[in-house]
Amino acid sequence: MRILIASASYELYLAKCHEALRTGLRRLFDTRCFGKGYPGYRPFLRSYDQVIRRTFGEAPDVLLADSYFPHDKTGFRYSGFGSLDCLKGFVLGDYWDVTESSDPREFVEFVVGNRADFILSYFLQPLDFFAGSAIADRFVYCPPCFDPAIFNDWQQPKVHDVGFLASGTVDYSDWYPERHAIHKLLLQRRDLRYLWADHPGWQLRKKQHPFVGSNFSKAINSCKIFVTTGGRLRNAQPKIFEALASRTLLMTDDVVGADALGLKDGVNCVKVSQSDIMDKIDHYLRHAEERESIAETGYLHAMRHHSCYVRALSVGEALMTRLPRKIADLV
Repeated sequence: MRILIASASYELYLAKCHEALRTGLRRLFDTRCFGKGYPGYRPFLRSYDQVIRRTFGEAPDVLLADSYFPHDKTGFRYSGFGSLDCLKGFVLGDYWDVTESSDPREFVEFVVGNRADFILSYFLQPLDFFAGSAIADRFVYCPPCFDPAIFNDWQQPKVHDVGFLASGTVDYSDWYPERHAIHKLLLQRRDLRYLWADHPGWQLRKKQHPFVGSNFSKAINSCKIFVTTGGRLRNAQPKIFEALASRTLLMTDDVVGADALGLKDGVNCVKVSQSDIMDKIDHYLRHAEERESIAETGYLHAMRHHSCYVRALSVGEALMTRLPRKIADLV
């Protein structure tokens, strides 16, 4: 299967899950990337037809494009998306932009009007939200993933009892009120070796940062326990998989889709709430063998089910089942 990814590179972006998926696709399929930051990029190209001629020479089997709806009138980086005769779609990450910040009917019209064949959704909520709509069958569930070359067990000494590195901890946010509350509770515990820091910001990182990329994984790996939460929308954030892959005991609240993701309380993670997290932290700090067992099971679970290679394989299988239907439509 030949896949064209027409997008700027996310290699230097803070969130590593976006480029991770592409890394998996590039390893497992004939995948070519065209955009700023990738070799061979030419900024003067304006249409998808031009990009295709520059990369494959003829139409690929699949086009994976960036979508800027609802922030841009055209919605795509290049022109001619709707007229392409190949299986074509895009990734939907910040779904609240189309379910809350704009009229959801406009998103349906955007997808239908541009003849998008699939939408890779990082989260389960859009699949439920748009169930019964004209685009319901175009969603492919594609949870965030991680690159094992970035997130892994780095064998760091466990010099911190608890780590909590996330947006909304230091500075209160309506998106993550529980994070700020938990952070304040942890600050009160002078007996804990607590790792926290200001959020590093979303700009591109051309230089190493102590809490970005593999350094972020090493920081997590240096903690006996690492905390994250899903926020007001209860999202299964990328940090869940990155923490598991960094081999620490993950504590998280009850996120949407936990069962589908194989997150099992007391087996590969520990589910917490604002009211019981401190008791559970104390329990697992006292019981090192139990803590290490869950951390090890979580690490193996992440590697087996949520790496970028596993995710790329599942996405590839989902797209390949859609290819015969697309070809039939074109004939």
